[in-house]
Amino acid sequence: MSRKNLCKSTLLFLLTAIFTACQKESPKSVAPPATTPAQPQAAAPTTAPASAPASTPASVPAAAPASAAPVIASGQFSDDPDLRCDLLEVKRVSGGAVMIRWRVVNTKGSGQSGLVAGQQKPIHYDFNWEQLYYIDPAENKKYNFLTDAEGQKILDVWYGFLDAGQQRASWAKFPAPPATTKKISINIPKFPPFEDVALAD
Repeated sequence: MSRKNLCKSTLLFLLTAIFTACQKESPKSVAPPATTPAQPQAAAPTTAPASAPASTPASVPAAAPASAAPVIASGQFSDDPDLRCDLLEVKRVSGGAVMIRWRVVNTKGSGQSGLVAGQQKPIHYDFNWEQLYYIDPAENKKYNFLTDAEGQKILDVWYGFLDAGQQRASWAKFPAPPATTKKISINIPKFPPFEDVALAD
């Protein structure tokens, strides 16, 4: 074999050996990708419980309809027993006065309605102012209603025609009796006197 061919063969052998050695060399271990610390998973949104209905306060009983003012005493009209007077309030008020409140009620047609009630004739109520007063039995003294500096009556007293089932309220102020007086007798015109009525403070 010529020297030239020998050199080629040797070179080819060496290249083959190197290539083979490279093929057999274990591949470089590839570092596993750096593991990032597990990200804390966002807590899965828990389905909010269906919002409970706003707590309703314990059922409060419906307010009872306003009851009629308490009646201290009642009396019948001298001209017609179907007209009634209810005494509602007798009390001392500021300014050295006594406040008396009452109402007159036409009781005709009570329990009836429609045409029957409508066919009842109204009752006429009228009087003289001198008939409105009270008496202090302890002092045996009569008190008429108050008037202002111009002589105007300090009161609101109804009179006129009152239809069946209707009522009208009235009030008047009087001078107060001595503090020792606890009961008075009240005269509402055309009604029996209301005797020994407690005078509230």
